[in-house]
Amino acid sequence: MYYFDIGSSTVKLYEYRTEFKLIEEKSIMFKKEFSEDGIIKENIDKLLKFIKDVKEKYNLTEKNAKIFATGIWRKIPNTQLEDVKIKFKELNLNFNVISHEKENFYFEKAMEGNYHNRVMMVNMGGKTTELVIFNNDKVENRVNLNVGVSDVFDKFKNINNLDSGITKEEVINYLETLIPENIDFNCDIAIHTGGELRFQKLVKYNLQENKFFNDGIHKEYVTYEDFDKKNEEILKNTSLEELRCLMPSNPDWMNGAKAGIMLGEAIFKKAHIKYIIPSDLNLINGVVKEEDMHEE
Repeated sequence: MYYFDIGSSTVKLYEYRTEFKLIEEKSIMFKKEFSEDGIIKENIDKLLKFIKDVKEKYNLTEKNAKIFATGIWRKIPNTQLEDVKIKFKELNLNFNVISHEKENFYFEKAMEGNYHNRVMMVNMGGKTTELVIFNNDKVENRVNLNVGVSDVFDKFKNINNLDSGITKEEVINYLETLIPENIDFNCDIAIHTGGELRFQKLVKYNLQENKFFNDGIHKEYVTYEDFDKKNEEILKNTSLEELRCLMPSNPDWMNGAKAGIMLGEAIFKKAHIKYIIPSDLNLINGVVKEEDMHEE
């Protein structure tokens, strides 16, 4: 079975047979020039081209491929949504926008595990961030923050430039003001999702063997101090081109990397997190887990 995760800035295609794996991805900034008319035609065309290419490559149909669109796709006008659905139908695929509640459900399902600790799950998006607090393997609390990676770019447009003069402290201090909620839930550990494990390995954070729990998935962690130190290095000394070269298959994914690590650190600082566990789990993992449970 194949699964598309179409977000506000990245399209990912996963394959699930005996194991689950990301097989294709493309970054498209659907938020760029977004207006009351919806997503600009240029970006819709980019999406359709990518879909057509992978459809042909993997022989995708509505019977073996499912689509889950989130984020900005929930905000497009009905006329544009219907037009997109028609174009996907012409490709024998069903375009499906899921609600924020359903996205949260799948995210929580993906994160269910044997942690035996109070653990904060962090799922950052373009304009919102979801926090889920697990305690003894059960959901204890849920918090939706009205702050996302786009807020960093809105305030610090030149953050990717080494000569911007932007400091890590001013970015984090600003982001903390956008989080009015008390997010200190007496958690020492945060699991940071959304491709964070892949990113931290590529840029070489000081990852250590997970000593807190063994769920067979999350095998490494980084201390807040080492996370902070590496973020400083990336912001001040690592060019965007260097980051993009680390991911030649989809270099545009790195365009939001600096903004993302700043938001992550602001959340961890405000929540008094001591240990950060990077994770590549996302809502599609939850979709697969839920489907497997119904088949049993």
